[in-house]
Amino acid sequence: MRDAEPKPIAIEKNGSVPKNALIRGTTVPQGQSTSEDAINFWEMVQRRWWIIAGVGLISMTYFVSTALQQQSEYVGQFRLLVEPVNNVNAQLADGSNNNNNPSSELDYDTQIQVLQSPGLLDRSIEKLRPLYPNLTYNNLVQGLSISQLRGTKIIQVQYQSMNPAEVPAVLEQLSKDYLSYSLNERQTNLRQGLQFVQNQLNSAQERVDELQLRLQAFRQNNQFFDPDGKAGQVIAQSEQLAQQQLELDQQLQQAEAELARLQEETGAIATLNSSPGYQQLVGQLRELETQIALERTRFQDDSLTIRVLREKQANVLGLLGSEARQAIGGKAAEISNRIQILQVQQQAIAETQNTLDQEFQQIPGLSRQYTDLQRELQIATESLNRFLATRENLQVEAAQKEIPWQLVEPPPQLAASRGPDTTRSLLIGVAASLALGVATAFLVEKMDKTFHTADALSRKFKLPVLAVIPLQSDLLGVEYSVRSRRRKNFLRKIKTQLRAIRKSLSSSLPFMPQPDDYDVFEFEESFKLLQTNLQMMQSSSGQSMQTIVITSAQAGDGKSTIAWYLAQTAASMGQRVLLVDTDLRRSQLQTRLQLSETRGLGELFSSNLVLKDVIQQPLPDSSLYILPSGETTLDPIQVFSSPRMHALANKLKDTFDLVIYDAPPVNGLADALQLSVHADSLLLVVRLHKTDKVAAAKAIESLSHARARLLGLVANGR
Repeated sequence: MRDAEPKPIAIEKNGSVPKNALIRGTTVPQGQSTSEDAINFWEMVQRRWWIIAGVGLISMTYFVSTALQQQSEYVGQFRLLVEPVNNVNAQLADGSNNNNNPSSELDYDTQIQVLQSPGLLDRSIEKLRPLYPNLTYNNLVQGLSISQLRGTKIIQVQYQSMNPAEVPAVLEQLSKDYLSYSLNERQTNLRQGLQFVQNQLNSAQERVDELQLRLQAFRQNNQFFDPDGKAGQVIAQSEQLAQQQLELDQQLQQAEAELARLQEETGAIATLNSSPGYQQLVGQLRELETQIALERTRFQDDSLTIRVLREKQANVLGLLGSEARQAIGGKAAEISNRIQILQVQQQAIAETQNTLDQEFQQIPGLSRQYTDLQRELQIATESLNRFLATRENLQVEAAQKEIPWQLVEPPPQLAASRGPDTTRSLLIGVAASLALGVATAFLVEKMDKTFHTADALSRKFKLPVLAVIPLQSDLLGVEYSVRSRRRKNFLRKIKTQLRAIRKSLSSSLPFMPQPDDYDVFEFEESFKLLQTNLQMMQSSSGQSMQTIVITSAQAGDGKSTIAWYLAQTAASMGQRVLLVDTDLRRSQLQTRLQLSETRGLGELFSSNLVLKDVIQQPLPDSSLYILPSGETTLDPIQVFSSPRMHALANKLKDTFDLVIYDAPPVNGLADALQLSVHADSLLLVVRLHKTDKVAAAKAIESLSHARARLLGLVANGR
């Protein structure tokens, strides 16, 4: 059915065309993106229905054949109780008596993976191979299903196969092997674990004993229990020695003062200093004082060693006094003897203080060694405790698993039959076929880089589509010859041959192909709509649209065809129209119109010709004129940017009602951008099913940068 007659686009008061305006009077909803997605999806389905149908039909054929070839399967099962119902040992281990505790120490997911492992199933397959030589691990696993019954300690083993005799035989063998596994290999693993833990436990115990002996020897060698106590003891002794040193200093000062008073009278000191026996006794006394001071750092004052030294000291003092009395006698000898004793005591205290200072400096290093030993002992003890706890847990687990698995549901003697669900398979096939067809269409659509509808074109660039020109293969000529041959099918060729006679009788330009009578109405009305939209835009905006540049994003989009038939339509509506072929690089109009006179725009700029010498009137009794591109080769950029071109454009504008410039494509060339400077407006032709989206976007961006007045788009080739 033919589309309804197109309606002109409504124009805003400011002269612009609404962005949601389309030909045929329809509008694009400006709602949310979901509605646009729905529109795009529906357009894709309409455009790619043959892909969806073809892929879906092929897929459905496969699914139907598969569903019809399905055979009955046989299934059987048995169930194993893998843990005691009342886990008494576990309750004793954690100290609880709650029989409702559903917790389990068995990792069922891991256990099921073990039961399905090749290491366990290969043994069963070897035993079944004499009966079923074609049975392999992959076949067995494909039909085997092992699961835990929810909320229980029961594992269900199910097997299905096409062979009814194979199911009970496989289940019987699996039940025997699983029970054997529960008694042997699981206990073997636990025993290996216990042996490993016991070996580690012995090593940990030896380590703890070794560290304890080292700590004991360290304390004995350094004569303290802990570094902090030793430091306190040294500090206390040092303070005591300092107090004794202060008292000796005071006594020595007093004795020296008394001796000073006596020296002038008796000279006792000089006599004592010259006595060998007295000096020998003084040396012995110094040694005794030193020994007493050193031994007091190690022993108490009431110890045997200190008492012996004190007795020797008393004996030496007695002899010293006797010798002094013999040497000098009187008070001077007594004072001198006291001074010597005090000095000896001072020296002994100083040496003892040095010894204590050295011990105090060694305490930080000893403290660090002590701390390291304590830390190593703590780590070793914790490791020992962990191994002890692990051994106890393994012993409890081993005691629990001594109880073998039990068959609560034995394997069946006969397998149950399970028929194929053909209806379900067909429904799944229909859904999968439809999904596969739509997915394939989406993939093809994703790879397609062209526009297919005017709606998609308008939504993409937010520009009005002023007209959609129906595709006419007879009008494509040289420009579309390759693509035309690709799109023609057998029926189109037959229709073209049937209309060849009527086409030869059509009255129009004899050397320019005309549309078939079948498409005359729609084709002519599309150009009338384009011309009407342009006139309404001019009248509503109040701006001049007397000169229009018609260009395209790339070559082969049909801009020359659009320019020719728009000019012809405008002339038929009573306007004086000039069509200027400004494609100085690869002219289409001059070649397709087969003009007898080849002089044109090139000769107008290269020679002294006047405008009337190069303008032609191809149609008799028509107000349509053509200015060809000519044969002279010129640089288009120099021509279109020259002041002479500006003067020519103004002259043409004053002479004709409408001037249409057929310009080269925008992408890759600056010709159309230069021409837009001399024109009032510009139309961009986009070829549906051919123009690349990226190329169209690039062309619109170039026109925007050049500040060209782009009125809208013309969709060619619906």
